[in-house]
Amino acid sequence: MSSENEWRIGQVLSTAFQKQVGFKGTYLVALVIYVAISIVAGFVSETLFGPSDEFTWAGFWGELVITLAMLPLGVGLGLLGIRRAAQRDVPLATLIEPYNKSLQLMAMLLIMMLLIVAGYALFILPGIYLSIAYAFAPYLITEKDMGVWEALETSRKAITQFWWRYFGLMLVGMLMIIVGSIPLLVGLLWALPILAIATGEVFADTFGEDAPREELPIHDEENTP
Repeated sequence: MSSENEWRIGQVLSTAFQKQVGFKGTYLVALVIYVAISIVAGFVSETLFGPSDEFTWAGFWGELVITLAMLPLGVGLGLLGIRRAAQRDVPLATLIEPYNKSLQLMAMLLIMMLLIVAGYALFILPGIYLSIAYAFAPYLITEKDMGVWEALETSRKAITQFWWRYFGLMLVGMLMIIVGSIPLLVGLLWALPILAIATGEVFADTFGEDAPREELPIHDEENTP
C-alpha cells in the first residue's frame, strides 16, 4: 500500500479528463451492456417473483441472487477506469474479467453489507463511514489478488487516513452526474468516463500499481471518441 496520499480532487479530475479521450467509446459500450443486462435481470426477477415493491421472501432471495450475479459486471465497469488510469489496455472483455473472482466478490459483498447495515443501526454515522471506507475492496480482490477480509481491511485502513478527501470526491462526482444529466443526459457521455478514470487515479495513488505507467499518446478530441 502506498505510504503517501498526495492526490487532490482537482488534479485527478484534470488527469482523468485528458485520459478519457479515446476511452469514452469503450466505456459507454460497456455501460450500455451493463444496463441492458440489468434490465433483463429485473424483468426476469419480476416475472419469477412478482413486483419488487411487494415484499416476499422468495422475491428477497431472488433479488439477492441477481445482485450477487451482477456484482462482478459492476466491478468490471470500475475496472475499466482503473486500467485506463494505469494506462493499460482496456478491451471490452475487461467488463467480464471479474467473474474469475466471483466467489470472493460475492463473499465480500455479503460481509460488507452486514457490516454497513450494522453501522447504520448504530446511529447511522458508522454506516456512512464504512460505505466509503470499503469502496476499493472489490478492486483489491481483482487487481491485487487479496483475500476477502484482507481487501476490506486494507481499503478501510487506507481510506480512513484521508476519509474526508474521498468523501469530497464522491460529492463532486454526484454533482457532475446531476449536472451532466440536465441537458438530455448528454453530459454523462463525458462525466461517467471521467469519474471512472478519476477513481482509478485515486486507486493507483493509494495502493500503487503492478505495472509501470507509460505516457498516453495525445489525441485530437474532435476526431477521437
